[in-house]
Amino acid sequence: MVAAFRFTAVLLGATAAFAAAADEYFEGDGTSYTLGQVSSGNCNFISAIPTASTNYVALNQAQWDSLGNCGRCIEVSCIDEQCTVQNKTAVVQVLDRCPECAHGALDLSPTVYKEITGLDPNRLTMRWRFVDCPDPGTVQVCLKEGSNSDWIAVQPTNGVVGVKSVTVNGGATTMLDGAYYYVSTSSGADLSAVKVAITSINGDVISGTYSLAAGKCTDTNKQFGSGSSSQSSTTSAPAATTATPKATTAAPKATTATPTATTAAPKATTATPTATTATPSTTAPTQTDSSSGSEEGSYTDSSQTGQGSESQGTSQTQQSAQSEEQDQGSSAATTPEATTATPEATTATPEATTPEATTATPEAATATPVATTAPTEAPTQSGDTSKCHVRGRRNRN
Repeated sequence: MVAAFRFTAVLLGATAAFAAAADEYFEGDGTSYTLGQVSSGNCNFISAIPTASTNYVALNQAQWDSLGNCGRCIEVSCIDEQCTVQNKTAVVQVLDRCPECAHGALDLSPTVYKEITGLDPNRLTMRWRFVDCPDPGTVQVCLKEGSNSDWIAVQPTNGVVGVKSVTVNGGATTMLDGAYYYVSTSSGADLSAVKVAITSINGDVISGTYSLAAGKCTDTNKQFGSGSSSQSSTTSAPAATTATPKATTAAPKATTATPTATTAAPKATTATPTATTATPSTTAPTQTDSSSGSEEGSYTDSSQTGQGSESQGTSQTQQSAQSEEQDQGSSAATTPEATTATPEATTATPEATTPEATTATPEAATATPVATTAPTEAPTQSGDTSKCHVRGRRNRN
């Protein structure tokens, strides 16, 4: 693909260069001379365009191009202030060479010189460019005198544009020194069936197999495309479409957002705890500060003693324990945090006296104390802790 683009670019560059050359103007001295006949010029044409006998020109040595510009046509006009005719143009065909003329100079036929200057032959400044030849007919292939099966010299004539190269029987040719002929030295050629291919300066090719005769021209019945039509029919190379494609896959947006803390306070649930029977230890507890014991339900301790009957103490102890457990269950149901409270200052609290689920109101919590007595009145909280000490009684074994 890249090679194709490069080739097309080179071809377009060559075409553009030719187009620029076709529109390029040159300036130089204009003189006049007389050429006896068409074949007398250095090009040695056997045939030329119909107007060539009167409208001819000898090209300067610098632009002669070693016979390469033979047969091409030139549009010329006089730009010298001495010319009595202004902006008059004429088309001439290159038939000869002017060895002494400087670059840009033309040696014109007397007819053309008079036409574009209005004066007799003199040295005046001319302006000119290469153009298509007018009404050339069709391209012809002429065979030079002296050609044979081992040495063939052919001359392409009457082209609308100049010729770039010629091949004979598939082989390359060289330009004859001093005359406009392309020479092939292949041996054993049949002059009645010579394959000739002619390439124009625009790249057009006319080819065919022709029967040639020395000193005569054979019509190809074909013509090159004109310089202007060839340029207009050129297809421009398409612009390169392989490019670094734009990234079409967008990076996915982060769809995992940092979750907002959704932990809400748990709903209050009332569970029925398993009925537990607290069996108090027989070890007498040490004295406990009632200010903390009352908040944590310490009066349910069966080791506490007071005055009064054992049965009455037991009943009051159960009622007090149930009342406080209800209070604690109600408080735990409304406050989900810290459902398991650890007493801050308890001493020798009997094991398994606190139910596992403190958030529920126990329905059948029955404590059966062994030989315990409770005070007749539940102690009340007081700011004076010295009056709230309860003295315990040591159990007998």
